[in-house]
Amino acid sequence: MNSKELCPICGEGHVTDHVDQMESEYKGQKAMVPLHYQLCDTCHSDFAGAKQSRLNKRSVMAFRKAVDGLLTGAEICALREKYKLTQAQAAKLFGGGPVAFSKYENDDVAQSEAMDTLLRLVLRSEACFWSLLDAKGMAAEFAQERVVSAASTTAQILVLADYRGDAPRGPGQTTLRRYSQETKKWK
Repeated sequence: MNSKELCPICGEGHVTDHVDQMESEYKGQKAMVPLHYQLCDTCHSDFAGAKQSRLNKRSVMAFRKAVDGLLTGAEICALREKYKLTQAQAAKLFGGGPVAFSKYENDDVAQSEAMDTLLRLVLRSEACFWSLLDAKGMAAEFAQERVVSAASTTAQILVLADYRGDAPRGPGQTTLRRYSQETKKWK
């Protein structure tokens, strides 16, 4: 990107943004990560300003999260969007402070292993999400979504019964059967 920004080193030339790939190593793992920098068209100095340094730090942090087996910023953002949580609600529900989720999602910091485990649990199980909401006293904020979710589960049971072919029905009829937790597992 070309800009009218003057070079802070020589004060005469204009700087342009550049991105190259740089090899990074962490815990014996190597990867190519983006390296953001600016280049002066007069003195040919290359340097990273505040913006480029922040982008470089985020690239390295994302790589380190991947090596450590932690959820990436994009995965954390997708989890939050799946449950329609704001960053503030996510921080209240999972802990970590008022701006924690912004930092996790932007790969500014890595979440702890305990936080990552909790996020993965909620990502895998909607029941765990609702249980955590209840435990944190936040269930009332999400009551309407819970009803919609329960209706969706009932619809999935109907479709499954139709698929198995054992749902008793006449022409154009579908029978709803409720299954309790004590029902025998399918063979």
